Amino acid sequence: MVNMANNQFPQTHRRPRRHQRRYVLRGILVVLILIVFTGTVAGLVGYHHGKHQAELASNKSAVRTALAYQKKLTNLRMATHVPKLATYFQTRLAELAVRANYVGVAQIYYDHHLVASWQSGYANRQSNQLNTAATGYEINSLQKGMTGTLLMNQVALGKVNLSDRLSQFYPNVPHSDQITLRQMLNMTSGLSTPRGYNDQRVQSDQEVIQNAIAKTRFIVKQYNEWSYQPINYILLAGITEKVSGKSYAELFKTQIIDKLKLKQTHFSYELPTNYLHATGYNFTTKASPQTAYAQPLGVVTAQKHSELGTGQVYMTAADLYHVESGMLDGTLMTTAARNELFVDGSQSHYGGGYYNYATYKGVNGAGSGFQSRVHISPDGKNAMVLLTNHPANFLNLDKLSNTIDGLLF
Repeated sequence: MVNMANNQFPQTHRRPRRHQRRYVLRGILVVLILIVFTGTVAGLVGYHHGKHQAELASNKSAVRTALAYQKKLTNLRMATHVPKLATYFQTRLAELAVRANYVGVAQIYYDHHLVASWQSGYANRQSNQLNTAATGYEINSLQKGMTGTLLMNQVALGKVNLSDRLSQFYPNVPHSDQITLRQMLNMTSGLSTPRGYNDQRVQSDQEVIQNAIAKTRFIVKQYNEWSYQPINYILLAGITEKVSGKSYAELFKTQIIDKLKLKQTHFSYELPTNYLHATGYNFTTKASPQTAYAQPLGVVTAQKHSELGTGQVYMTAADLYHVESGMLDGTLMTTAARNELFVDGSQSHYGGGYYNYATYKGVNGAGSGFQSRVHISPDGKNAMVLLTNHPANFLNLDKLSNTIDGLLF
């Protein structure tokens, strides 16, 4: 009995001690896990908080920088000190152009003064000709506003009215008896032609127009709705010829080139041999410095003639500014004619070759490896001019021009 009791007593005593040790170890493990978990969570919270604070600080810094630039610009404008203003604009334009890898010529005008100019890249890589401020570029659709100007000069002479019907001049155009010249200026005529060009024969202006009319269609759902169709301005160019008795080229030379004494503006089909003009290039999205200029683009002479009033002219940036400014400040047409030409005719704000916005007027051109853009104040004093032989799929002009808009308008 005693032995049995002695054998059992220690066993009943040891079992609770093992349980106690096990509980203690489990408790320690739980505490360690909680410490590690708490530390990890605290670390993550601290990391994200620090990141958020850094982002806030970065955003605040960007805002402060933007406000500082704007304040400096405001002070310069109030002082009307052109040399200091030029230094400011030149610095900012250089920063923006480098950041955008801009190729071509970019200029800023303030109060009719050139205050900044930037040029980079090749006008012609094959002949190692660099882009310069004296380089001429194909302006493409920027010519449409000039065609509108030539038309308005005929309106001022009483030879034609914007309320006139197209049928008075080209009755074989579909539904021409329903279409006014005002609608054509605003691209709300409903007329449409297929894109592309394959004719190799040089044609007279009226032949170009008749061939275009043969392809023209009237789209009912586009009538009184904006649709960008060059046929409108080709026909308007033809109308200026009919009512003036002179060719479009003659009107352009006497009423624009000669009137402004332009020296670097020429029609694409008759460029002087000594004229420093750019070649358009087909840049690819992943182009490298070694391959960027591998694909020069060209246009046959017949096509240059076919783009009557809509894309036949080469100009330097300076010449282009003087023309765009002259259209708005009363130099190239009367103030009354200007006010009648640039009437917003749709939700696109397009009228007379310009997009007419509250603080500036904008105009764009693109084709054959060229892009062109002008944003200009309604009085013609302040402007941004961008001319490049980059195509649209490689260079984002929107980002660059939007930033410059913030400085100018």
